[in-house]
Amino acid sequence: MQQHNHVLRACIAIGSLLAAGVLPVGCGGGSPSSNASPATSLGTNAIPTAVALARKAGTPVDPAMVTADNAFGLSLFDTLLGGRDGGNIAISPLSVSLALQVLYNGAAGSTQQAMAETLELGTLSDQALNSDNAALQASLLSADPKVQLTIANSLWVDQSAGSVLPSFTQTDQTYYGATIGDLAGAPADVNAWVDSATHGLITELMPAGVYQDAIIANVLYFKGQWTTSFDPTNTTPAPFTLSNGSQTPTELMHQTGSFPYAAGTLHGVDFQAVRVPYGQGRFSMLIILANAGADVTSFVTAITVDDLNGLMAQLEPAMVTIGLPRFTASYGTSLTGALASLGMGIAFVPSADFSALAPGFWVNVVEHKTVVEVDETGTVAAAATGIGVTTAAPQQYTIIMNHPFFYAIQDDKTGDLLFIGLLMNPG
Repeated sequence: MQQHNHVLRACIAIGSLLAAGVLPVGCGGGSPSSNASPATSLGTNAIPTAVALARKAGTPVDPAMVTADNAFGLSLFDTLLGGRDGGNIAISPLSVSLALQVLYNGAAGSTQQAMAETLELGTLSDQALNSDNAALQASLLSADPKVQLTIANSLWVDQSAGSVLPSFTQTDQTYYGATIGDLAGAPADVNAWVDSATHGLITELMPAGVYQDAIIANVLYFKGQWTTSFDPTNTTPAPFTLSNGSQTPTELMHQTGSFPYAAGTLHGVDFQAVRVPYGQGRFSMLIILANAGADVTSFVTAITVDDLNGLMAQLEPAMVTIGLPRFTASYGTSLTGALASLGMGIAFVPSADFSALAPGFWVNVVEHKTVVEVDETGTVAAAATGIGVTTAAPQQYTIIMNHPFFYAIQDDKTGDLLFIGLLMNPG
């Protein structure tokens, strides 16, 4: 299984929940301090058949599946980090992986091969992939009574035409508990489903005005109280130094206690790391803080899955004073460009092979949104991933400059015109 250079969001930020293979990203409806009763569920329907069987049998989680999800998630994060123009970034590796792995069941031939490479699946078969995901979901069910974790999936199709193969629908329901919705109400009904599943944190996922023949959607919702809450009376104003050296005010939460901690040097950069647990300790936030003045982007881009696993092994209980900003971060983007750059470009052209989903289908939309809220009591986070597939041919246009035309050379960031002209004669 290939492991490229991957990234982790460093400096006081959300951390990977490596033990569970999930990331607390996305947040909806209310602050972390709201008093909803904790629960763990897979959507609003009954537990999927395969998940129930895995839970009854106590099927262990395949470490290779967790590694694949984390490796793909870090590669995707790396790609998005390189293309951003400043600002916060947060994604859910599990949400994106699950949505794409559902789609993977509909792929065939070179399209499926490209998806396997992008998703870091190695030689994992379709059956093994689905069984491993069932075991993972079963493991997450009721993992911590003080943490609310919801994994929800849905499939939106033209129910009158029956355009999606019944075998694909059955797999989505058996292993992922997909709610089946009517595409006639899309994208409004899809967005309403996301809104409900994220408790209002993400209200709009799929764009309007884009034709779809089917939509695959996944939601991950996390709400956890810190094992030891931060005392609000110890929250104080403090400056936060940005990467360009300027400062911005923040509210810094403080507490001192025993936490898993490590310090050292990684890829030539000195760092500190701490793990702050939620609830009964099944879930936690891992924070990696590079030394002030370090090139954080370069640092996190160099971090691999092996680095993270090694770091987790280095953490040892210590008395630690933590200063963590109270923050809300949201992020949303189309993933088509990033996924294409990771090797899945064949899925986004009409020649894609999704014959196990429906003849002639190809992917024209992949949207992802996350929200994270952190305060003295804990974290609320939500993520949603939507994949639109279509049989419609892309519109094609032709423009041949064989007569006089106006042109401009401009700074695309500011819109500043550097040169303008009218070409009357190219000779």
